[in-house]
Amino acid sequence: MEFTDHDLIGEIRAGSTVAFERLMGRYERLVYSIAYGFTGEREAALDVSQNVFLRVHSKLSTYKTDGNFKSWIARVAMNESCNWKRSQKRHRATALDEDLPAGPGSPQEDRLWEREAWQLVSQSLARLKPQHQLAVVLRYFEAMPIREIAGVIGTSEGVVKNILFRSLRKMKVEVGASMEVA
Repeated sequence: MEFTDHDLIGEIRAGSTVAFERLMGRYERLVYSIAYGFTGEREAALDVSQNVFLRVHSKLSTYKTDGNFKSWIARVAMNESCNWKRSQKRHRATALDEDLPAGPGSPQEDRLWEREAWQLVSQSLARLKPQHQLAVVLRYFEAMPIREIAGVIGTSEGVVKNILFRSLRKMKVEVGASMEVA
């Protein structure tokens, strides 16, 4: 028997840790994708994801069961990711990469180029407004339908389409300009 989110929330409120583990398992990929989309770093995304589930556990008593839990947890993930970004701006520390390419056309050079390209995309994504970042991450990392994204963001499908169009256009221009410079 498959439990709904609301069934699991009721069990969690009654003290079931197993129900919370099930709920976490159901949404860990979504939360991680959102966190990774905002942070661009695996370890940071894992930290943010953990913070999201801690926050969800502590705030579950305030969740209104007449809402959409998936939308609620996505907003929590977005807020935690934004908090992480703010804290990183305060504690900016840069690390140098030790990887050097072995030579033209080598697998190491290819991986380095792919990583640099991803960094450009990630940096461009990071410059979007949080709501726009969330829309892009949900659509292109999670393949979430426009209708669901509209529910998460709290707007119409038309506005989501507009956000996605403008965000992708902006990212394409930024990444293209950066690639030309390099």
